[in-house]
Amino acid sequence: MGKKQHMKRLSILISIILLSLIFASTCKGHVIVQPPEISIKMDNEFIHGDTSKKITVTNNNNYSINMTWYVENPNPISWMRPNRTCMPNLSWIDLKPRYNIITPHNSANFYIYLSIPEGSEYLNQHWETWITFKQGTRESGGGLFNQEYAIRTYVDTPKKVEISNNQNHDLFSITIGDQIKISASDIIILAAIATTLAIVYIAIRNKKLQS
Repeated sequence: MGKKQHMKRLSILISIILLSLIFASTCKGHVIVQPPEISIKMDNEFIHGDTSKKITVTNNNNYSINMTWYVENPNPISWMRPNRTCMPNLSWIDLKPRYNIITPHNSANFYIYLSIPEGSEYLNQHWETWITFKQGTRESGGGLFNQEYAIRTYVDTPKKVEISNNQNHDLFSITIGDQIKISASDIIILAAIATTLAIVYIAIRNKKLQS
């Protein structure tokens, strides 16, 4: 009886080992999306455009994959981090490129862009969104279809927005070409110089006419 139980336990152990080897071989090809979390913090101004934050997707499969993405609120909402709220408008966060076909054993980068309005109601906000990548296979050869990988993205807006003195002076300005920018104070000085030269010219001209 003891020998039968020993053989039974041995067969179970062998089965577990075989299943582990089979599972390991089927999971050898996979996709890695990094980092799992991204934090975007703004100090004295809103970030518009490229945040310098990037997401790297690595394809360790033996076939190409097509990676697309979309932005969503935490789902389910109970999984949101403490002291976080949903971004009011998901169109304020964007990724470039829109999609990428990643060949076997290569990586691709996606860059995060923001376009949050500069309103007082958006100051000192702590939002959480999920950037979810969706995988589809480009070539046949096994593998899993429509896998998804979610990345938590935290966006902290400025507590207050500071406007420097230079910005105040340049509130009204004229830009000529790509490099020359004339501020309101410069325009006033140029106008005063032009007026003075005009007065001097008229005075000299009248003097010559009278002589």
